[in-house]
Amino acid sequence: MGSIKTLSLFSGAGGLDVGFHMAGFDIVACVELETKYCNSLEANKKKGNFFSPTTNIHNIDIRNFDPHLYKNSGIECIIGGPPCQTFSAAGRRSGGVIGIQDLRGQLYEEYCNILDVIKPKVFVFENVYGLPGASNGEPWRQIIKAFSEHGYELHAEVIDAADYGVPQHRERLVMVGVKNGSYQFPMPTHGPDSLNGPSLVSVEEAIFDLQIPGELKTKGLGGLYGHLLPEVPEGLNYAFFTAEMGHPEPVFAWRSKFHDLLYKANRKEPSRTLKASPGKFTGPFHWNNRHFTIEELKRLQSFPDKYEIVGSYGQCVEQIGNSVPPRLAFCIASSVKEQIFSHSKEKFKFELRPAPFKSTFRQRQRERSQKFKDIAAQAIKEKYGSLTKYIDPEAISPKTEKFYISRPNKFTRQVSDKKGKAGVNFSQIVLTETAAHIRIDMDEQPVTLSSSIHLELKVSGLKKYLPRFDTLTLSANINSTEEIFYCWKEIEAALVERSKFFTLIDIYGHYANRGDVVNIETNLTNPTQTKLIKAIEFFSQTTNCGEFIPEERMLEVLAISSSELEEIVETMRALRYDIRTWLSHPIIGKGKIICTYPFPLLSPKALVESKVKFTNTEEYSI
Repeated sequence: MGSIKTLSLFSGAGGLDVGFHMAGFDIVACVELETKYCNSLEANKKKGNFFSPTTNIHNIDIRNFDPHLYKNSGIECIIGGPPCQTFSAAGRRSGGVIGIQDLRGQLYEEYCNILDVIKPKVFVFENVYGLPGASNGEPWRQIIKAFSEHGYELHAEVIDAADYGVPQHRERLVMVGVKNGSYQFPMPTHGPDSLNGPSLVSVEEAIFDLQIPGELKTKGLGGLYGHLLPEVPEGLNYAFFTAEMGHPEPVFAWRSKFHDLLYKANRKEPSRTLKASPGKFTGPFHWNNRHFTIEELKRLQSFPDKYEIVGSYGQCVEQIGNSVPPRLAFCIASSVKEQIFSHSKEKFKFELRPAPFKSTFRQRQRERSQKFKDIAAQAIKEKYGSLTKYIDPEAISPKTEKFYISRPNKFTRQVSDKKGKAGVNFSQIVLTETAAHIRIDMDEQPVTLSSSIHLELKVSGLKKYLPRFDTLTLSANINSTEEIFYCWKEIEAALVERSKFFTLIDIYGHYANRGDVVNIETNLTNPTQTKLIKAIEFFSQTTNCGEFIPEERMLEVLAISSSELEEIVETMRALRYDIRTWLSHPIIGKGKIICTYPFPLLSPKALVESKVKFTNTEEYSI
């Protein structure tokens, strides 16, 4: 049997293509939007690495790709999966994405159109494992319906790449559509679910020959969290520093960060999923407290050493992190080839999954979580000698301090025990500590009585993170809504000074996946009670944040028009409230609004807008 002509869609850096090539498929053409990915494809084509000299690389939006170029050209297989951010957990946390209501989530329709023109015998569609459950399963049902209506019998499974020899736990949804005939997924080739196969491939096994003999551990990465990395045991992440893991001096709230923050790979096991856009403190990190090299990351993603990834370090990390592991692609491709294209009666190279087969990788994942707790407990015991440090709040004597705050700029506060000069704006702070409670009384100086705003604010549920305190209240007289920001600056300072936490969000938790321990209630009064103040008060409650709210409800609650709401949202964003609509995040679509936190974002880098831009948002309004 000769090579099977194949069209690659959403090719990325070529991970899926490499695996299919190794299984005997001929990649006739690649369609990829991003130029930097196409540069990698072209570089390997030029060297004859897994692409033939005649492979066409189309650097184009798939919506502008003309499939008639390959009609009746003998293409029998199409591979590729649309961008996954719209259905991924990371996407939900970063932008409130909502599946097929995001334009990227509609690209499967282009896929179907191409199938209609080329009519391959089989296609392989790959995406994030969360797709079937996103938006209560509605996007998945629509995708299944669309592919079925185009004449394909569909077979889909969520697969962990580690079960197929990849030194990385990477759960992906794989769907195989067959025009005529049927298909069964292959049995795992590695690990406990395999048929007497080898163990899962560990990080150390994959990269041992790339290590520098005698390499010393670094002292960390620097920056806000980097110094913590050396303390993290192998296999754990930022959660090592949470109360839930037994840490006596918590630094983070439970689920307050992405699970890859400060994640250090366990060299004796597969790594967690590689990320395409990691931040400075995002793992996996090497056990010597450094980032992995590009050569090491290629191995963890199962790319052949001779396969070239072109670009800067960050660009290469992105391309590797967004790729399908070639080893997993090879297993799927070989299985497709044997079942769809081979008429041989010989035994299949990859044993097929029997009907009652059920993977245990989720169960193993839970077992690893318990193991991590045991590892954390041992590490904490070795450092602290005890797993808990109980402080009786009643035994703490009440304490009051008075000081003054001046601000050279918005994000800088200077503390003094003396009042500011006449005519200079400053804040008078009286901070009182009593049993389990912090009280802050704050007065802006001078106060303009005719337009002053009185703010009463309560933060509760702190005890898990601040052993001495459970609640904080702030009472403030301020001159304008802009000064609410400074009130929260004082709250953050008071909490950080009395804990090991670094920021207010570290204590409160990430809006999309909070443990709902810390609660915030706010009351604002002003002689005029403007609609803006009413809106700020509404969104300054935990109960009104972190979830999408229909615009109709907001118009009713605030008694305003749509245009007034747009103006209020714009003003609140200027006040550094992370309130999002389709104007700041087009992927949300019209008709919804979300405020992520019940307080303004205090970091100068925290407030962002979506990088996704649509050419015509009217077409995708909801």
